[in-house]
Amino acid sequence: MKKLILISTFLILGLTANAETSTNYYHRVGGYFYTNLTPYGTWIEIGNGVIAWRPTIMVRGWAPYKLGRWIWTDYGWYWDSYEPFGHIVFHYGRWYFDDYYGWIWIPDYDWAPAWVEWRYDDDYIGWAPLHPYAVFSIDFGIRITYEYYVPYTHWHFVTYKHFCNPYVYNYYIPEKHKYRVYGRTKYRNDYRYYNGRVRNEGVDFDIIRKRSGQKIVKRDLITSNDPRDFENTRIRDEDRIRTFIADRNEIERDRDALRDIKIERSERRPNIEMDRVELAEVKRSRSNDRNEVRERQTMEKDRNYQREEKERVRIETEQREMEKRNDTRQLEEKKRTDEMNRTRTNDSRNFEKRKETENDNRIDREREIRTEKNESNQNNRSFEFRRNDNTVEQQRNDVKRNQQIEKRNNVEYKRNETRTQEINRNDTQRRVETNRTQTQQQRNDSERSRNNNTSGRTR
Repeated sequence: MKKLILISTFLILGLTANAETSTNYYHRVGGYFYTNLTPYGTWIEIGNGVIAWRPTIMVRGWAPYKLGRWIWTDYGWYWDSYEPFGHIVFHYGRWYFDDYYGWIWIPDYDWAPAWVEWRYDDDYIGWAPLHPYAVFSIDFGIRITYEYYVPYTHWHFVTYKHFCNPYVYNYYIPEKHKYRVYGRTKYRNDYRYYNGRVRNEGVDFDIIRKRSGQKIVKRDLITSNDPRDFENTRIRDEDRIRTFIADRNEIERDRDALRDIKIERSERRPNIEMDRVELAEVKRSRSNDRNEVRERQTMEKDRNYQREEKERVRIETEQREMEKRNDTRQLEEKKRTDEMNRTRTNDSRNFEKRKETENDNRIDREREIRTEKNESNQNNRSFEFRRNDNTVEQQRNDVKRNQQIEKRNNVEYKRNETRTQEINRNDTQRRVETNRTQTQQQRNDSERSRNNNTSGRTR
């Protein structure tokens, strides 16, 4: 009985463990990366099948490796981020600033305590995100595939005494002084391979210790490859630092989680030279692209073969149909030829008839034209005769009218002459009458004077 209970217990525990493992497989490693970064940003395709993450809920002026602290560990300078996604994006992959998208993070498989490059002088020490053209190799360290200079605005500079301060972000020099500090500092980059991991030496430990004047304590770095054991919102331990280091095989295998992640695809591509980037993730994407190209080529060959086969069958079918149509066309052509010959014979006869009819019509028309022309000539002659007669008649009338006018003029002349004579005669008679009247008056006056004289003598 006890054996049965033990066996049942082991079976239940085993099934529970398997169920838990199956349930949480999506949250392991790669899936854990993608699902944990999604709430804080978006995934975008930046070309060549490469997927990058872009933070979207950041405050203005945000930049990678800004909110956190530097800790000295067995693996060199470790960036302990205060952000919920920092354990992923500041220990894997590279950062790149695009003019359109802003800061974007390109995933990669290798873990490091911090992927940054350094600058320093006697007063200041600074760091900036390592760009995607920097590739790590075990034998060589950091190798640059494309000459690229990170702008001075992307650097964080502090004095040595504030470098290990838990609130180092409060002591960054202002933006307006970065150019001056950047110009007088020298570049430093020291990545090595130590105990199976990448080691970030950065600026020499002794230089920082002496110039800061502080005692820098080495902290223990506790690693874990199980995301269920890692809590980013943990209470920070001053002696030990916990970090998440995923298994590379698990990352590669668990990329299927991307199928459930919304990826933005835009025609606007970042201005990064993807052909010069040799990160493992980018190479894998290129390899997948090549595999997809080969698959597409194979599928295209199959489709071409099927298309050629269909085309061959179609051509044969069309040829048979064409032969049938040609036979039918020949029969129709023969019938049409016979019909045309018969029609041509009838047309020849009809043509002769039409020709005779046209000749008769032409002769009749010429006759009518001649008749019309003769009639027109006769009418013209008659009109000319009538016009000449009218001219003679008009001349006669003119002569008669002139004679009448002359007669009237003679009569009028005689009348005027008679009138003149009459007037002259009347004038003569008037003068005679006047003279007579005057003579009579004189006689009367004489008679009156004589009478008066006589009367005077009588008295």
